[in-house]
Amino acid sequence: MVEPVAADRSADGPPPEGWFAAPVDTFARPLYATLDDRIPELTRLGADERSVLREATREALSRTLQLRLNRVLLLELRAAGLAGELPGADSAARWDAFLRRASAPAFAETLDRRYPALRERAFACGRLLIEGALELGTRLAADREAIAVLLGDDPGPLRALELARGDTHHGGRAVARILFETGSVMYKPRPVEVDAALRSFVAAVPGAEDLGVPKAVVRDGYGWAEHLGHRYCRDEAELARFYRALGGWLAVMRLLGGTDLHAENLVAHGPVAAVVDAEALFTPDVEVPPSGRGDAVDQAARTIRNTVLRTGILPLRTDGYALAGVDLSAAGGLPGQQPQIRVPVIADGGLDTARMEVGVVDLPPAGNHPSPEPVLIRHWGQVLTGFDGVTEALAKLDTDGELSTLVGMFDGCQVRRIRRPTQTYTDIGRMLWHPASLHDPDAALERARDILHRNALAAPGAPREPAVIDGEIADLLVGDVPVFGERVDKQRSAAFLAGWRQADLARERDTIRSALVGAYLNERQLPDRVRTPALSPSADDLDRRRRTLAAAAVETIRAAAVRGTDATATWISPVLTDYGWAVRPLGADLYTGQGGVALALAEYLREQRAGRADPVAGVESLLAGTLEVLAATEDTTPTRQLGGFTGLASQVWTWASLHRLLGTPGLLDRARARAALLTPELIAEDRALDVLGGVAGVVVPLLDLAELTGQEQWLDVAAGAGRRLERTAVVDARGARWSTVMFPEGIGGFAHGTTGVGWALTRLALSPAGSTADRRRWHELGSLAHDFEESLYSPRERAWADARVGGDIDHPTAWCHGSTGIGLAAVDLHERTGDPRHLDTALRAGPAGLREGFGWSHTLCHGDLGLWEILHRLRGLKGYEGPSAMEADAELLTGIEQRGPVGGLAKEAFAPGLLPGLSGVVHQLLRMHPDARLSSPLLLALPPAAGPDPDPDLGPGRSSV
Repeated sequence: MVEPVAADRSADGPPPEGWFAAPVDTFARPLYATLDDRIPELTRLGADERSVLREATREALSRTLQLRLNRVLLLELRAAGLAGELPGADSAARWDAFLRRASAPAFAETLDRRYPALRERAFACGRLLIEGALELGTRLAADREAIAVLLGDDPGPLRALELARGDTHHGGRAVARILFETGSVMYKPRPVEVDAALRSFVAAVPGAEDLGVPKAVVRDGYGWAEHLGHRYCRDEAELARFYRALGGWLAVMRLLGGTDLHAENLVAHGPVAAVVDAEALFTPDVEVPPSGRGDAVDQAARTIRNTVLRTGILPLRTDGYALAGVDLSAAGGLPGQQPQIRVPVIADGGLDTARMEVGVVDLPPAGNHPSPEPVLIRHWGQVLTGFDGVTEALAKLDTDGELSTLVGMFDGCQVRRIRRPTQTYTDIGRMLWHPASLHDPDAALERARDILHRNALAAPGAPREPAVIDGEIADLLVGDVPVFGERVDKQRSAAFLAGWRQADLARERDTIRSALVGAYLNERQLPDRVRTPALSPSADDLDRRRRTLAAAAVETIRAAAVRGTDATATWISPVLTDYGWAVRPLGADLYTGQGGVALALAEYLREQRAGRADPVAGVESLLAGTLEVLAATEDTTPTRQLGGFTGLASQVWTWASLHRLLGTPGLLDRARARAALLTPELIAEDRALDVLGGVAGVVVPLLDLAELTGQEQWLDVAAGAGRRLERTAVVDARGARWSTVMFPEGIGGFAHGTTGVGWALTRLALSPAGSTADRRRWHELGSLAHDFEESLYSPRERAWADARVGGDIDHPTAWCHGSTGIGLAAVDLHERTGDPRHLDTALRAGPAGLREGFGWSHTLCHGDLGLWEILHRLRGLKGYEGPSAMEADAELLTGIEQRGPVGGLAKEAFAPGLLPGLSGVVHQLLRMHPDARLSSPLLLALPPAAGPDPDPDLGPGRSSV
C-alpha cells in the first residue's frame, strides 16, 4: 500500500482525486457497477441518502484502489517510457499519453498478464468495502431512533459520509463519521459494550467529571457513538481542568489495564479529555525473554511495563524506521518536537518521470492538545493532582466495597489485544502490494510468513503459530489490519483489581513526573529558568556538610536501585536515547546511563577509602552490580552514536576512567574493546558531528587511550574523526560551524555546537595524531570555530546568544548550551596553549554565568554544579573577579541543603545520571575536597591514577572546604 502524493514536484500539486484516478476508475468499473446495482436495495434510505452513500463509497473505492495500484502504474509508466511507447513533445504530454493508454480496455489485459494476483486481490478488497458500506446503510436505516437519542433531536436526512479514512478491520470495515442535517455521530463496526461500560464506570467515580467518554448505542456486534469534536480550551482554568483530567485517566487506566491511548484515541474537547476509542482494556503483561543485561534490567523493564507508562497517554518516543523518534502519546507530540516521518510518495507527478520515493512529511496533527501551543511544563502539576485525586476516589470506593462491582461492569465485554504494532502490518502490507509481489505472489507470501515469524521471535506477545500468521496475511491481502479480540471475564477483572491494590503509587507518581519531564527535555528550547538562590548561605563547617550531603546522595542512589537476584543493579529514569528522552532502565552511556553512575560510585568508593567521604554501606557491591549491567548492556545492545557522552567514545572514556580510579585488571581492556568498534566506516557516516553524540566526541577519549596504552592506532582513529569534521565544516565570514542532524542551522555551545567541535579540533592539533599538515589544518579550523562562537557574543548582554532556531533570543549559562561550556573549553585550551584569546573568553564566561548565578538546579549539565566547576577553574587565572572558593562552596552546599538536589527540568523526578542528575551531585561534592584526586567529566578529563594521595596543597583555584 502506497501513500498518495504528499511530496510531488509538479508545479500545481496533485489533483484532488489523485494522479491515477482515470486508469483506476477504468479498472474498477465492475466494482462501481456492483455498487450501482446494490444501492437500490437500501429501500429504507431516501433517494438522496442513497446517492450520498453511493458517492462516498465510490470515492473510498477510488482512493483505496489508487493506494494499492500506484506503484504498479508507476512501473508501467517507466516501462512504456523506456520502450518509446509514449508519444508527446514534452514530459507532461507523455504523462497524458500514458493515462490514455492505461485507461484503455486492453491495458487491463496487460495488468492481468504481468501481475496475476492483482485483479483478484484488488477486487476482493473492493467488494469488502462495498459490503461494509451497504451494511452501514442498512444499520443506519434501522437505527434512526437510537441515533436521535445520541443527537438529542431527530437527525434529519443524511448529508455526508466519511468512509475508510482509518485502518480497516474484519473484512473492509472501518469507523465512519456520519453527518446528518442536525449533527454527526460515529459508526463503529465492532462491539461497543466496552465503551458503554467505561462511560458508566467514570460516571460513578467522584472527581472524574472531566473524563469524557462518548455516549454509545449498543447493537449486536456494532454501535453508534456521540461525536466529540476537538476544541481548544478557552482559558487557563479550562486548561487546568483538562490536564487534571489527563491525570485522572492515568489513574483509571492504571486500574483497568488500558493501553493504546495515543493521540488519535483521546480528544481535547475543551476542558474534557475524551477517550473516543477504548478497545484495549485489561491488557495483560507479556512474557519477555531475559534481556541478557542482567536480572535487574529485566525487573526494571517489567516494572515499567506495568506502570501508567503503558497507557500510551504519557510522552513516549517510538523507534523503528518509519516512526523513529515520533511521540504518538495523548499528552505528548508537542509542537516543535515531532520529527518528520518517512512515507512512500509520488515524485514528479504529472510528468513521465513520475516515480515512487521515500519522502519525509510532517505528521498529520491530531486533536489531543487543548491549546494551539500547549505548555505542558506549566501544567504537569495538574496531571499529578488529577492522578492523585482520582486514585484516592478509587481507593475510597474500594474501601466502601463498591469498586469490585464497578470493575465487574466490564465482564463479558469484548476488548482488543494489540499483539503486533500497526506499523509492522503497514510495512508488510506495502510489501504484499509491491509489483514484484503481485507478479510472483507465492514468493511474496512466503516472505511475509518469514517476516511475521521473525517479528514474533523479537516482539514478545506477537503470535507465532503458523495458522494465526496465515490469518494475519489473509487480512493484509485484502487491505485489513489484523485484530485480536478477547472477552473480559470475572477472573481477569478481579486479577487487575488485585494488581491495582498492590501498585507502588510512589513509583507511579515518579513515572508520571519522569515521562512529563522527558517531553520537555526533547524541546529545542528550555522553558523559563526560575532562580531560587540559597537563603543566607553559610560557610560554617563546610567539610562536614559536604560529606553529609554526599553520603545522603549516594544512599538515595543505593535505595532507588533495582537489584537483581544475580546482584546486578540498574535504575529507572528519564534517559537520553537515539530518539530523544524516554523513561527506561539506564543505558550504557556516560550522560544519563550506567556509565555515569558507575563513575560516581567508583569515585565515592575511592574517596571513602581515602577518608574524604563518610562510609555508606553497600557501595562496593552496588558498584559491582552496576558494572556488570554496564558491560552486559554494551555487549547486547548496539550503540548507534559515537560521541564522548552518549556514544561509543563515552564508553571508552568511562572504562579508562574506571581503570584510573580502581586499578582493577581488565578495565583498560574493556576500553580498548569499545574503541575497536569506532571503525572508519562509522566515522565517515556520522551525521551527529558534535561532542555529545558525534565524531567530535571521539577525539579526546581516543587521544587519552593512546597515551594510556602506548598504542598509536587510537591516534589514527582520532585523526579520522578530525578529517570527518574537516569535510563537514561550513565556513563563511563568521567562521566555522557544523550542520548537524539535531541542529541543521549550525549552533554554538559545547555539547551540541561549534565550541565543542572547535575544542576537539584544537586538542587534536596539539596531539601527535596525523601529520604536521593535518595538525596545522585542525588548528586553523578550530580557530575558525572560535570565530563563529565569538560572533554570538553580545557585549550588551555580556553573554553568548543561543543560535538555535525558534523562540526568543536567549543567553543561557549551561554547559550544554551556554557560557559554562564555552568557558570550560577556553580554560582548558588556555592552560594547554597559553593563547590569550582563550584567556579572554574564559574570563568573560565567569561573569556570564554569574548573571543568573546559583539557584536554578543542581546538575553538571545545566545547573549550579556546572557553574561551580567553571568558577573553580577560573579562580587561578589572573583577572578573575568572581566569588571566593568559600563563598561558592557555601552557596552550593546551602542551596542543596535547603532545596534538596534539584535535577534541572527533572525537578522532583528521580534522575541518577551523571550530567543531569544525582550522580553529578555526588561527583562534584567529592571534587570539592582540596585533596580529591578527581577530574571533571565536563571536559572528558581522566582522573589521576590510583595511588598515594599527594601532600595537601590548596594552590590557586583549589576549594577551601
